[in-house]
Amino acid sequence: MTRRSFLQSAAKTILTMGFGGLFAPRSAFAADGIQHLRQIVTVHPAKTRMIQWDSPQQLENVRVELRDSTGHMDRTIPAYTYLAMDDEVQFIYRCEIPATAGSSYRVAHAAGATDWIPILPIHEDGQVRALLFSDSQCGESYDIWHTTYQTAWKQHPNADCAAIVGDLTDNGESAWHWRSFFEAMETGTALARHPHVPVLGNHEYYGLQWTAVPPVRYLKTFALPDNGSRDFRGHYYSFDIGAVHCIVLDTQFLEAEERGTALKTEQMDWLRRDAAASTARWKLVLMHKDILAYGDNQPEQNTNRGISDVGQVFLDIFDELGIDLVVSGHVHAYRRRRICARQTDEHGTLYLLSGPAGNQYFNVPAETYDIVAGPDPTPSNYLYLEADAHRLHIRCETVSGAVLDAIDLHK
Repeated sequence: MTRRSFLQSAAKTILTMGFGGLFAPRSAFAADGIQHLRQIVTVHPAKTRMIQWDSPQQLENVRVELRDSTGHMDRTIPAYTYLAMDDEVQFIYRCEIPATAGSSYRVAHAAGATDWIPILPIHEDGQVRALLFSDSQCGESYDIWHTTYQTAWKQHPNADCAAIVGDLTDNGESAWHWRSFFEAMETGTALARHPHVPVLGNHEYYGLQWTAVPPVRYLKTFALPDNGSRDFRGHYYSFDIGAVHCIVLDTQFLEAEERGTALKTEQMDWLRRDAAASTARWKLVLMHKDILAYGDNQPEQNTNRGISDVGQVFLDIFDELGIDLVVSGHVHAYRRRRICARQTDEHGTLYLLSGPAGNQYFNVPAETYDIVAGPDPTPSNYLYLEADAHRLHIRCETVSGAVLDAIDLHK
C-alpha cells in the first residue's frame, strides 16, 4: 500500500474491530429501522436533494413524505440497494426530492416515522458557504471526528453544505468503521438537514484484509450525481452550488490496480468536457491525494519529494482549465500553495492541503512550494469557505478555535 500509516492503521483496527459505537445519543431525526439519515448532494442542490438512510431489514410501507408551507403533502416510494458485507446486512434507501423553500420531509414506514426535517434553501444568488473536512478516519474511536464535525457546525451553523475529502473511514469494508463514522455525525442535526459531498480516498479502497479492493461500500452508501460512466459511476462527479462549480475526482489510480489506467483516461476526458462546459464564476476541485509528495513514496517516479504521481497527472490540466481552487487531503497536514506552470505563482491555482479531521496525526516534511504551513503535526482542523460572484474566502480553523490561515481570491 502507499500510505506510511498502513501498518499502524491496520494494527489499531485489527485490535479494535467489534468495539461498539461510542455515540449512543440518537439523532433528533431517528426512528426505529431508520439509521444514518443523510442528505447527499445532487447536480443542482438548490433544486433537489438526495435523501438516504440505512436499515438492517427491508421496511414495510416505506415512503418519503414531503410537506409544503400550506400543509399539502406528497409521498414518494424510495428505491434501495442491498449490501451484505463484514457479516452485516444493510438495505440502503434513496429518494431524490425537490428542495422547495418552506417545505420539510420525513421518512415513514409501518413501524414509525422520523420527525419533520426542514429543507433549508440554497439561494441561487451566487452566495454559498461550505465546510470542508479531510481524513475523518480514526482508529479505535471516532470521538475526534465527532468533535471536529460538531465543532465546525457549531461555529458555522449557516453553512449550506459539507464535503469530506477522502478517507472517511479507516477501512472501506468495515461495518464498525462506517457505523462509527455516521454516528459521530448524526448526534446533531446537520447530517439530515444539509447536503453532504463525499470524496473517494485510498482508505475507501481498503478491504478487511488490508489489501486493495473496489470501493463497493462507499459506492452503495452514497447515491451520487451521474457522470455518464458505465464502469466508474460514483467515482467522480460535479455539481453547481451558488457561484461555484465543484468537481469531485478519484485520485486512487494505484489502489484501482488493473483498472487504474482506465479510470485515469476516462476521468481526464470527462474533466476536460465538464470544466469547459461550466460558466460558473469559480471552479473548485475536491480530490483526496495531493499534488505534492510530502514524504510519501511515489512509485511511478521512485521518489518521495516534489510533485507527486497524482500531481503529474493533474497540474497541467488544472492550468489549462482555469481551476481556481483545489482542496486535497491524504497527508494529514495544512499547507497553502499557489502554482502555475509547475512554479510558485501568486496568480496561479490556489492549492490547499487540509486535515486531519480525525485522530491520525503525522510529522510531515516541508516542500519548496509551501507558502503557509500549519504546525507539525497539524491538529484536527477543517476549512470554512464563503463565495459569491466576486470573492472567494477560505480559512483553516482548528477544533480549539485557532485560525491557521485565511486567504481571499477576487474576480
